[in-house]
Amino acid sequence: MATVTRRFTTGGMHCRSCSMLIEMDVGDLPGVVSVSSDHAGGVTEVTYDEAALGPEDIVHAITKAGYTAEALDV
Repeated sequence: MATVTRRFTTGGMHCRSCSMLIEMDVGDLPGVVSVSSDHAGGVTEVTYDEAALGPEDIVHAITKAGYTAEALDV
């Protein structure tokens, strides 16, 4: 398993509960090893198996949760 860590700008978060929701939703994606979302900084960092999913899948999960997202490191 080849993992990669990428950062995503994440807009619309107002509190720690917003961060936790993103962490749970993105963490449920197959191939995700770890996820950390910082509501104050507006950044979500995800380590995942790039053979299992791509940055677009992570952006989709974040936007489906009701927030905006854009990959920083791609």
